[in-house]
Amino acid sequence: MEVDSTTVIPSAKPITSSGMTNMTPDDYRNIFWSMLRDAIDQMLTHPPGSYKPISYEQMYSAVYKCVCKQYSEQLYADLMTHVKTRLGQWSNHLTSVEDDSFINEFHKALVQYFHALGGIVPIFTYMNRFYIESKLHTDLKTELIKVFSSLVSDQHVARLIPLMVEAQSRPFCIPPAVMSTMCKHLYQLNPEYTVIEPKLFSSYLPNVLPQMTEEDLQAQKKADYMLQESLRAQGWGCSNNMSSTRKRDLEDAPGPPNRG
Repeated sequence: MEVDSTTVIPSAKPITSSGMTNMTPDDYRNIFWSMLRDAIDQMLTHPPGSYKPISYEQMYSAVYKCVCKQYSEQLYADLMTHVKTRLGQWSNHLTSVEDDSFINEFHKALVQYFHALGGIVPIFTYMNRFYIESKLHTDLKTELIKVFSSLVSDQHVARLIPLMVEAQSRPFCIPPAVMSTMCKHLYQLNPEYTVIEPKLFSSYLPNVLPQMTEEDLQAQKKADYMLQESLRAQGWGCSNNMSSTRKRDLEDAPGPPNRG
């Protein structure tokens, strides 16, 4: 999240002698929650780095004032309801996506959400400490991850993982970095997802599979050989291609300097 610490919250009411503003339900709804909701929407709907910098100081101060004025329960309920609404929209969109675009679209959603968590969780630190942890005995990041799992990944993982397995069988169909990020975030959402297709996750995450036996090592060697053969069939590493490339390199290389 981009941070601009120079912006301050405009006062909703005159400051009292205690240093805090008076906050009516309308103040909470129309000023403080409205400002926080808009910041959340920026982080959830705009690609990382594409939106106007968000003032961490301003947002943290808004949360602090809401908590101190006894709006913790309402603020937490509003936050979770709003995030659930947005994730429901994401899930509906994914339902309409064709198979050939599904992995990339799901990847976008994962990256967007985990980026947003990096902004939302720090902004609501004060509420997390003095309400969620102390009264609900959990934490905000855990609850936000549960929400994504329930509303998005649980709904689509049975379709997603077979598509990832298929993509993995076709070299360079999906960039390895995308597959790695997908497996990492899916594991963070729910480690049980690895049970669906352990070999897929073990290609990008350590310690997913049990320690390999001698038979496993032989099977792995065979799989590596099959992959190499598949790449050769597609022209990768072909000796003729390598010879041609080397020949062109030699032809293009400058000759030795003239010493005469």
